[in-house]
Amino acid sequence: MSQFFFTLTNPEATLLLKKEMSIGYPNFKLSYSRGGFLTFKAENATTFLPWMCRLSGICLGKVPLEEIKALPKAWLWKRVESFEPPSELIELSEKSLFKIGEKVTLIMMIGPEEYWLGEYVLKKTHFQTPGEVSSIEKRETPSRAYYKIAEAHEAFDLPMEQQEKVLELGSAPGGASLFLLDQDLQVFGVDPAEMDKNILKNYNFKHIKKAFETLNVTNFGEDIDWIVSDVNLPPSVVMNEVDRFLTFLEPRGVVLTLKLHQDRYLRMLKPIVESFKQKGFTQVELKYLPSYRQEICLIALR
Repeated sequence: MSQFFFTLTNPEATLLLKKEMSIGYPNFKLSYSRGGFLTFKAENATTFLPWMCRLSGICLGKVPLEEIKALPKAWLWKRVESFEPPSELIELSEKSLFKIGEKVTLIMMIGPEEYWLGEYVLKKTHFQTPGEVSSIEKRETPSRAYYKIAEAHEAFDLPMEQQEKVLELGSAPGGASLFLLDQDLQVFGVDPAEMDKNILKNYNFKHIKKAFETLNVTNFGEDIDWIVSDVNLPPSVVMNEVDRFLTFLEPRGVVLTLKLHQDRYLRMLKPIVESFKQKGFTQVELKYLPSYRQEICLIALR
């Protein structure tokens, strides 16, 4: 029996999502797409959990507005922020509450008068927002990396404790460092480039102005609790260095933003997940975060 599925992704990841579908879901055929909204058709499908999208689920198709207004409970997501839905839909969305494990009905406003319905099960790692948009408050930061680590922290409820030590690879100019310092963590920022001057003033920050490939245990000691990286290098390069650090460090967790600028990097993700599991990490997950472009978050916790 035919089943339709929807995905919501960021425009920069559309081609990667299509490539992932061709690799991981070869029986799924692209059905309809509009700027970040893609639907697929499959026969006898059982699971559908692609990585390169903020959200995915069962697609119930295009639905007339009057039918949507009659829904008892639903969230509303707009494909374009400037779209103006009827006030009834806004009120419906604002008053609708869903619990973890509950099936969410999602109204997707794809055009000014075009509405689609979808369903998905709300998970703990979802942002609890319609369309999986970021709930992180906007502020002045040194770089976009602030929002990426903040979103990872919220989505996975990362168990970072005050004054734990974080080794951040590729820290300049300091976006992720700012968030980590805000959590009262000690940050060893490794980057030959300059850091934001306000980051350097923080007593919990130490700038190791070197390429991380040259580091060894004498640069920061053995008691590192977390390894964090958002460095703009291929996943294979990042993992080679992380693997090297794991020969003399035993962090509680690893949080990596892996850049996927080439299709072939998609095939590296499953082996990377398995390699962390083999190293004794009990929770290893991938997630496409709201602030992402052609990249994906990997977390590994012991």
